[in-house]
Amino acid sequence: MKSTVKGFFDSPLGYKFFYNASNGTSKKIKACIASEPSTIDPALNSSVDGATYIANSFVGLYKFDNVNGTTTSVPALSDGAPKTTTAPDGKVTYDFTLKDSKWSDGTALTANDFVYSWNRAASGATASDYAYIFDVIDGAAECEADTTGTKKLNISASEDGKHFYCTTTSYVSYFTQLLAFPTYAPVKQSAVESVATKGGWATSPDTYVSNGAFKLSAWTHKGSMTYVKNPYYYDVASVNLDELDFTLSDNDTTIYSMYQTGTIDLADSFPTESITQIKEKYYKTDDTNEYYNKALLGTYYIAFNVNSTVFTKADTEAKRASIRKGLGLLIDRNYLVNSITKGDQIPANSFVPQGTLESDGTTDFTAKNGKNRDGKGYYSVATADRSANIAEAIADIQAGGYTYNTSKGVFTDFPSFDYLLNNSSGHVAVASYIQSVFAQYGITMNQKTQEWATFLDTRKAGEFDVARDGWNGDYNDAMTFLDMFLTSSGNNDCHLGKDAHANVKVYTNDL
Repeated sequence: MKSTVKGFFDSPLGYKFFYNASNGTSKKIKACIASEPSTIDPALNSSVDGATYIANSFVGLYKFDNVNGTTTSVPALSDGAPKTTTAPDGKVTYDFTLKDSKWSDGTALTANDFVYSWNRAASGATASDYAYIFDVIDGAAECEADTTGTKKLNISASEDGKHFYCTTTSYVSYFTQLLAFPTYAPVKQSAVESVATKGGWATSPDTYVSNGAFKLSAWTHKGSMTYVKNPYYYDVASVNLDELDFTLSDNDTTIYSMYQTGTIDLADSFPTESITQIKEKYYKTDDTNEYYNKALLGTYYIAFNVNSTVFTKADTEAKRASIRKGLGLLIDRNYLVNSITKGDQIPANSFVPQGTLESDGTTDFTAKNGKNRDGKGYYSVATADRSANIAEAIADIQAGGYTYNTSKGVFTDFPSFDYLLNNSSGHVAVASYIQSVFAQYGITMNQKTQEWATFLDTRKAGEFDVARDGWNGDYNDAMTFLDMFLTSSGNNDCHLGKDAHANVKVYTNDL
């Protein structure tokens, strides 16, 4: 990022915020954070890039802000903290007083807009990937299960539209983080319903009414997006920029070239093989620094579609789980982060990552990770244990039903399979390394690359055997890494409990 850019901040969730940013004498920032977004409808989006666009063009009861160097949720359209009442059954009712605010078309925004928006996003009729993120709200289960749109959350608005009321099923320590989350943002009913196609209103500047710091003014699909300052934003006086220009690309070589030539001011990705040189060229210890390595609260992982039939010999859940574990143990995570990704990532020994906090806001949840709840994780990533991991991996894959030739050191009957990924250099580099590791043991993995938006749709539809995946937390609590694997979750890419797997019952902790 150019050293002239000030006031920009990001979050461990992966989102980038420009509403406090400036860029020297220029009134615009040009950036590339990803290729064409799958959607920028707050209720339908489930990607980090889409969330960034939404976070800069919509604002909810709370928003994310940089407070003393830490990204945290603060009141936005809520006029301070809400009043709360706790019932004998533990349910908590919140009373939010709304600030005066308007939509980007100049019309008034009221508490009724939140009632409409939350019910829409949580309804089974909308089929949002993130419907489950409203599970903390009373009535969410019924709302999500209802495909007619008649069931509603336990939320309401005062007659004058100045107060918004909602009831949670219990006290939620991370509730204000949810209130700042894009899916909780309000949308204008007349705009949403002006286009009959689901989510169609969010494909054109003509119908994309928002309420955040910036509004969409131009969109050349698969080319660029332009946002301009929203004069009706409730805190417009704090917005320094007049324009945000986003180039849409996932070609890391092109992105880096654009940065070098000054075509863009911020590049969120670049060729993996160039990281060492880029650090040497751009990292400085003073205010001329342009290279940033920011921590994410997330986990990069391989998703196995539990309904795939490619591993035919693994005819039980136990065998299929054994294969997944075995393939995972073959991967040398230390080599991967030190020699391939080179971004100071932490080798993962559990799905919930380090930095995830308990409800007290200070205790690291991962201190209890592992079979013995000792913080050591579910397998060792220590270099000294590499040989033991390989031996265990071979035994696990054998237990899954496949034959290992000890003298040759390879599996003789393991089926070849496709590995689905999007075609940016970082993901290709990781896939190529994994492919080479598996090949050493007679396992053929074929890379199947797709353009970003297509890749997301293919993975979501379950039209794959194995796919690259990743998850950045939506808030800082372990639940954000666990509830995505509920059957009802739209982000359950592994399709646990869905389709043929809906009839599978597993009752052992070993799986």
